[in-house]
Amino acid sequence: MDLALSKVIELRESGFQFLHLRDEDGQLDRIMAFKQRRGFIDSILFWSETEARAGRLPAVRDSTRAAQAVWIYEGPLVEAVDRLLDLPEPGTRNAPTLMKKTASDLAVVTTLPFKLKLPPGAIA
Repeated sequence: MDLALSKVIELRESGFQFLHLRDEDGQLDRIMAFKQRRGFIDSILFWSETEARAGRLPAVRDSTRAAQAVWIYEGPLVEAVDRLLDLPEPGTRNAPTLMKKTASDLAVVTTLPFKLKLPPGAIA
């Protein structure tokens, strides 16, 4: 747990903002962190230390189509954070640019594809 928590702190120190997403009963279901970078949004959605999904999506997209990512990783939280933070800056050499996979659950900032029930102070 300590390593996973240190990775979440690393995200925050890197400028990511957080949303605490709750289920219908108001219980914490998952946490999302996101950061806009040069026309893209880097985001990570995690349910536990062992279940996370990270991706990079264009910040502007066609709202009639499902969001597509230029990069996605699914796996343990620690590895997802490391891989997300290791991505080259958009627009630089070796930065991913080709649309590959549907990633609507990572598109919270641009589309809010699900209902958010956020109590006051839920956005850190």
